[in-house]
Amino acid sequence: MARRLTFPPKPGVIRQLRAQVRKVAVLFGAEERIGDNLALVVDELVNNAIEHGVGYRSAGLDLAVQIAEAGERLRIEFFDPEMPSKTVDEMAFLLAQSANGMPSLESERGRGLFLLTVYLQDLAAEPAPNGGLRLVGHIPRK
Repeated sequence: MARRLTFPPKPGVIRQLRAQVRKVAVLFGAEERIGDNLALVVDELVNNAIEHGVGYRSAGLDLAVQIAEAGERLRIEFFDPEMPSKTVDEMAFLLAQSANGMPSLESERGRGLFLLTVYLQDLAAEPAPNGGLRLVGHIPRK
């Protein structure tokens, strides 16, 4: 079973979204602190999509977060349907680099992705089936 949350790419949705993510995590048997960590991850993803998406967002398509059970972990998927393929490729590259540790503090990109790797396992950015970004990762329930 999976829960999909869709929302407009606007800053005003983030507070309510964090609360929804916490509830879904607990519904799937995650400890409260895991729900908090997952809410932090979603906050980072959505804030980045809103901030960096200004340049390419034109159709006003909703963003989405999907959370599902995956054994002893929860799988989280984030979708930005308007992200250009070049930007998806750049994210995948930055994620691969973040495996080598935190990026330089002078770097303009990559720190948010590094933060995600602290909380999520098997993190990957790839083209979504219908276009845009699909970012997927896992977090232990306990």
